[in-house]
Amino acid sequence: MIKTTALVLLTMRLLRSNRRTAIAVAFSHVLVRGRVLASRVVSNGKLQVPALLVVFRAVLGPAMILISLRWKSGIPLVVCIAMALFSDVFDGILARQWGVATESLRRWDTRADTSFYICVLAVILLRYPAAMERRWALIGGLIIAEVLQHVFAAIKYGRHASYHSILSKIWGLMMAAVMIALLGFGLDNWSLDLVLGWGILCNVQGLVMTLLLPTWQHDVLTLFHAVRLRKKINRQPVDRLEIKWVDGERFI
Repeated sequence: MIKTTALVLLTMRLLRSNRRTAIAVAFSHVLVRGRVLASRVVSNGKLQVPALLVVFRAVLGPAMILISLRWKSGIPLVVCIAMALFSDVFDGILARQWGVATESLRRWDTRADTSFYICVLAVILLRYPAAMERRWALIGGLIIAEVLQHVFAAIKYGRHASYHSILSKIWGLMMAAVMIALLGFGLDNWSLDLVLGWGILCNVQGLVMTLLLPTWQHDVLTLFHAVRLRKKINRQPVDRLEIKWVDGERFI
């Protein structure tokens, strides 16, 4: 408000005096004000684009269930999986590149991934129930491991795990490829067993990370990084650690 008032007064002075100094000052105020407004728009846009990609992936899951009920062709399902993979890759890349990879965004990214693949599992049950029946032990183990990882993290930290490890990134690519092969072309083979087993391994790793880390962390790539981070945290006195508050809760 003060800057705007000063700009108006300088403009009025310019109209009365027509001095070069007044012109330069007024023009500089316009440039400064424009840069501030532009930076706000760009900053909001940078935050909104990754968030919209996360929301888009969460919406794709229920859409796939509706598509599977309405169309017999698997091509629309393949397109949905490809778009979900695209959004999963680029929301993280853009968020890190633009410096907006907040804790909240990473947690919602994990929720969107979980929700999407639950819906994919429902689609497989609708399209290929026999494939799921033959693998009931692996599916049960995967569900138990997934639930245990997030529940244990919620008990320890007050929020679910969001590690985004290398194993989980590979798992995402494997799931996309296998789901495209199954839903798009009816290919049911050992690759589906491998994906389910890999998912159990990813969740076990997440559970071990939760056991190792004394405070909630996100984007922990491997167990090696988790061990190194634990040593770093334990070496520092509590009063010297960087304390942050998110949603009324404290974490380091």
